[in-house]
Amino acid sequence: MNILKSASFEPENSANQPVSAPSRPRRFGKKLYVVLAVVTIVIIAAAFFIVPQSSATIPLNVDYVVGEKMVYDSTVTLNFDLGTSLGSEPLSTSNSTSMDIGQTIEVTGFDGENYLLNHTMTMTVLDKPVSVSMMEKMNKTGYSTYLLNLGNIEQEIPSDGIASNTYLAQLLSRPEVKVGDTVNIPFPSTISSQYMQITGDLTMKFSGIQDLTVPAGTYRVFKIDITSNNLKMTLNSSADGLSSSLPNSVSINLELNYQIYLEYGTLRQIKSTMQETAALQSSIMNMTAAMGMDMTLTQHIKP
Repeated sequence: MNILKSASFEPENSANQPVSAPSRPRRFGKKLYVVLAVVTIVIIAAAFFIVPQSSATIPLNVDYVVGEKMVYDSTVTLNFDLGTSLGSEPLSTSNSTSMDIGQTIEVTGFDGENYLLNHTMTMTVLDKPVSVSMMEKMNKTGYSTYLLNLGNIEQEIPSDGIASNTYLAQLLSRPEVKVGDTVNIPFPSTISSQYMQITGDLTMKFSGIQDLTVPAGTYRVFKIDITSNNLKMTLNSSADGLSSSLPNSVSINLELNYQIYLEYGTLRQIKSTMQETAALQSSIMNMTAAMGMDMTLTQHIKP
């Protein structure tokens, strides 16, 4: 009887729940380890295909399509503070204004090296609509000049003029840059002479690649920040024997902050913001002019 009781007692113990329960967590633990191992492998594998922003390369080549049109809305603000010592008493005036400008850029041609871009700007001046058109010739690296129609002759505006973007061409002639690159660009000095001297330079910084949504859609873009460094222009009117009533020397200090978003792979402008201040000083007049401009792509018409 004792033997039977002991024999029947042992199976009841082996079937007790506390004894069999630990086997379930062990099975779940193995599955969890397998899942974690798979996730780890996927993360490591994905890491090989992720390029850190700090080392990402930005190609600097224009890639337009003949027939496409880019439509932009711009808002320009101007503020003037003028002081003059002419007359018996000093005078000072201030004025500010703003203007909405619409611009359409149409790619009308490409000869294998240069794009031909037709700019049409519309605005309201003195309560009347005004439309202005001009042609731009731009090569694959982004260097451009504007064209003037003089009768039957098409004349380029000199690329070394004060309104040129020669300083940008020095940068855009590079085939590529990297995110985080900072480049100092001398302001064009080819116009400096005995009558005019320009000193200072510009700093360009390339920021990370991102998606930017504007009214025309969502674009993959990179950002360029452009700032001026001690930019100054000095005019010497006495160098060519002009009238003594004019000041012998006029200095203009310029400050520029420009943020521009360009589409990655095409250099199409998507959005930009610019703030510029010019402070003029002479013996007879002081003037400060501040200009701001916001420009956004609102419509992209593809051929």
